[in-house]
Amino acid sequence: MSSTSENLTGMLYMTLSMGSFTLADLALKWACEILPTGQVMLILGLGCCALFWSVTQRNQEKAFSRVFFLPAVLLRTFGEAVAVIFIFLALIHSAFTSVAAILQTLPLLMTLISFIFLGEKVGMHRLLAVLVGFVGVLLIIRPGLESFDVFSLYAVLAVVGMSMRDVGSRLSPASISASMLALYGAMTFVVVGLVMMYFGGSKVPSLEASMYLIAMILFASSGSYYATKAMRIGEVSVISPLRYTRLLFGMLVGVFILKEQPDQYMLLGSAIVVMAGLYVLFREQLQHKTQ
Repeated sequence: MSSTSENLTGMLYMTLSMGSFTLADLALKWACEILPTGQVMLILGLGCCALFWSVTQRNQEKAFSRVFFLPAVLLRTFGEAVAVIFIFLALIHSAFTSVAAILQTLPLLMTLISFIFLGEKVGMHRLLAVLVGFVGVLLIIRPGLESFDVFSLYAVLAVVGMSMRDVGSRLSPASISASMLALYGAMTFVVVGLVMMYFGGSKVPSLEASMYLIAMILFASSGSYYATKAMRIGEVSVISPLRYTRLLFGMLVGVFILKEQPDQYMLLGSAIVVMAGLYVLFREQLQHKTQ
């Protein structure tokens, strides 16, 4: 059981992570409009590997060892690969605000996983809030209707990968640092990028594309590191609701930078999801105060 101070620290890390990932997504989307997707993914992987490798060397950690083959580490690494593939595809083919909204499925899923598989105490009120949140997600996706965007399923699959990544982070031994786990995840970007480049080719990056790539690497590295720290410091059921801040960041970017116009159903569904997440968060805080 994590202390209140640990949970608050984890909440701060998660908020920083969501802001970083939103800016990385924006840079990624712009970069993929200029360069082939596989090339962008490869460059992202190489950049993240370089950053996390330098951190592990500074901390005198042995990057390559048998810990990579631990089930929890393999789960996290595989989840990272699934997440990055489908986030790329979702950002390329769907509206930025739509992807940001669908990704809010993750906190709901992680709260359920923490209750079912990780043995964390999640009361009936929070479980009901999770169910209400899923209703909001259905309003956002609207399967079976004419407005349904089949490419939005890429974002759903990305959420599945992200949940595997976060569970793996939580279950990995404390002796394995966050930077080490992030390095393993970044290595999957390189492998996937090389495979995609084989089929999609490459181009010489322009100055504009290079700036997007640099921003993407810096923000994605920061987001991955902060998310890993958050999941390892606080309780999953407490930290996960802070992922809803990604919706706020995504809406701001989509509306004010990309000039997108979310419809009323997406806004209503997003509001329901956020309210459910906030209720879960405040309910947990109230329980800590009364203990």
